[in-house]
Amino acid sequence: MDLLGFGTVIVHFLIISHSYHFICKGQINRKELFVFGAYTLLTEIVFDFPLYILYLDGLGIERFLFPLGLYSYFRWMKQYERDRGLFLSLLLSLLYESTHNFLSVTFSSITGDNFVLQYHFPFFFVVTVLTYFVTLKIIYYFHLELAYFDEDYLYPFLKKVFFALLLLHIVSFVSDMVSTIKHLNSFGSILSSIVFISLLLTFFAMNSHKVQMEKEIALKQKKFEQKHLQNYTDEIVGLYNEIRGFRHDYAGMLVSMQMAIDSGNLQEIDRIYNEVLVKANHKLRSDKYTYFDLNNIEDSALRSLVAQSIVYARNNGVEFTLEVKDTITKLPIELLDLVRIMSVLLNNAVEGSADSYKKQMEVAVIKMETETVIVIQNSCKMTMTPSGDLFALGFSTKGRNRGVGLNNVKELLDKYNNIILETEMEGSTFRQIIRFKREFE
Repeated sequence: MDLLGFGTVIVHFLIISHSYHFICKGQINRKELFVFGAYTLLTEIVFDFPLYILYLDGLGIERFLFPLGLYSYFRWMKQYERDRGLFLSLLLSLLYESTHNFLSVTFSSITGDNFVLQYHFPFFFVVTVLTYFVTLKIIYYFHLELAYFDEDYLYPFLKKVFFALLLLHIVSFVSDMVSTIKHLNSFGSILSSIVFISLLLTFFAMNSHKVQMEKEIALKQKKFEQKHLQNYTDEIVGLYNEIRGFRHDYAGMLVSMQMAIDSGNLQEIDRIYNEVLVKANHKLRSDKYTYFDLNNIEDSALRSLVAQSIVYARNNGVEFTLEVKDTITKLPIELLDLVRIMSVLLNNAVEGSADSYKKQMEVAVIKMETETVIVIQNSCKMTMTPSGDLFALGFSTKGRNRGVGLNNVKELLDKYNNIILETEMEGSTFRQIIRFKREFE
C-alpha cells in the first residue's frame, strides 16, 4: 500500500471517529473513543489489505463492506439493538463516503482531470481535510445526535429512513464501480452527486418529521392540560362550596357545644365532639383538599400530570397526598422528556399502591436553595433492596415484565447532567426522588 493509500486510511478513521464522537454528544468517554478509533482502523486494514493484494482495491468493495465492520462493533461491543446498530453504521459510512465523493467530483470538474493526475496527493489531501469539516458541519446543521434515535415516536419513520440509507449506500457502491470504466466516469460522478444531495434531503426529511411530531405531541399536551384544567377548576369550585357550607355549619356546632358546656352535660359534650367535630375534622383532612397545593406549581405540564395522577389514584381507590409549599417555577428539562418521565413515575406509583395492602401514595414538590426536588412515594406489595435491577428492561415493582417504563426513564435522564434520580425502599414503601439542579433565578 502506497503512502497516499495509508494516509487515506488514517484520515478516514479520524473522520469516522470524530463523527461518532459528535453524534454521541459526549455520551462516550475518551477510552471508548480510542477503542472505537482503533477498531475502525483495524477494520480498514482488514478490508483494504486483502483487496490490495488481489488488485481489487479500486472497485470500492472495501467501502461497501465497511458498514458491516462498524455494525459488528455497535452490536457486540456496544450492545446496541440491531436496528440502531445498522442505522448508525450506514449513517457514519455514508456521511464520509458521499461527502468525500461529492467534493472530489466537484473540485475535479473545476480543476480538470489533468490537474488531478498531476497533483494527485495534494488534491486528495485537501479534499479529505474539507470532507472532515463539511461532515461536522452537516452533523451540527441537521442536529444528528444519538439521542435522536431513542425517541419512540420517531422510530417508525426511522425504519423508512434506514431503507433510504441502504439504497443510497448501494447506489454509492455502483457509482464507485462505474467510475472505474473510462467512458462511464461522468455517469459515476453524476451518481455520486445524486447520493450526496439525496442524503442531505433525507436528513432534512428527518428533521422536518421530528419537528412535526413534536408539534403534534405539544398540541396533544396542550389539549390534555386544558382538559385537566377544566377538571381542576370544577374540583376547586366543588371544594369551595363544601368549605362554604362547612362555615355555615360551624356556627351551629359551636352553639351546640356551648349549650352542652353551659348545662354541664358531659355525655352531650362527648357526643357532639365524636359525632360532629371529629367527623368534620376527617372531612377537612380528605385527600380532595390536596388540589389546593396544585396552585403552587407554575409549570402547567407538571401541574396537569399531577392533577391527572390524583384522579387516577382516586379511581383506583388509592389515598393520594400532595404537598407543595413553595411556588415551583418551570423545571430545567425539555417538555416532552418531563411528560414522559413524570407519566411513567406517577402512573407506576398509582398502580403499585393500588396493588398493595395500604393503598397510599404521597407526592411532594420541594423548592430548595439550589434545586427543586420531587418525591414520589407509594406503598407496594413486595419488599426488596433497591439496585440497578430496578432499571433493567422488564423489571417492575408491579410484577414481571411490566417495567419497560423505568428503563426508558433512565435513558431519558442520561441526557441531563443537572437531573439526578434516587431510588429508596423501606419495607413496603417505594420512593423515587428526582433532583433538578436549578439555574440561578
